[in-house]
Amino acid sequence: MRGGFIISKSKENVILHPVRMKIIQYLSKGAATSYEIVKGLPQIPQATLYRHLKILNEENIIHVIEEKKIRGALEKTYALQENGARINAEDFMTMSEDEQIQLFTTLYFYLLNKTEEYIKSNKNIEKDPFGFNQLDLDLTEDEFANMRKDLLEVYEKYGKRKENNQGKTVQMFQIFLPEVDREN
Repeated sequence: MRGGFIISKSKENVILHPVRMKIIQYLSKGAATSYEIVKGLPQIPQATLYRHLKILNEENIIHVIEEKKIRGALEKTYALQENGARINAEDFMTMSEDEQIQLFTTLYFYLLNKTEEYIKSNKNIEKDPFGFNQLDLDLTEDEFANMRKDLLEVYEKYGKRKENNQGKTVQMFQIFLPEVDREN
């Protein structure tokens, strides 16, 4: 409790903190030592990073997969827990409507901030992998399940961190928004 308010440590509140989101995104490409995370996220002060790694570990979003002594210090290797950083349908259904909307609002403003950052940068839209679109799909449940499976294969194929990656990092966002049933 801080200042008379109870601080909720729900999974979504743990995940949606900006620093923790960056750590989760970094680890989504594969396991990494604390040193690699510090080097990979130089905009986050080291003490802050360690504090948030501890929270993510305590809340079972990430876990330590290896520990080894290096010059007297214990270096930990972290990885995401399987589905630890995902908010699934069950998690979503336990949230109030206000919390559900807040979750999407957080994602929306994160996306808006990243898009604004790109637009104000020295962009090269003709050559950069930048773009967005909206497409209405009329799919049966089986077709949607197959499409989702295909997308998971794409994420698996392209989403892992590569050694000596010479490529450019591209963030991909996906939202499925079913049409509202006006009859109910």
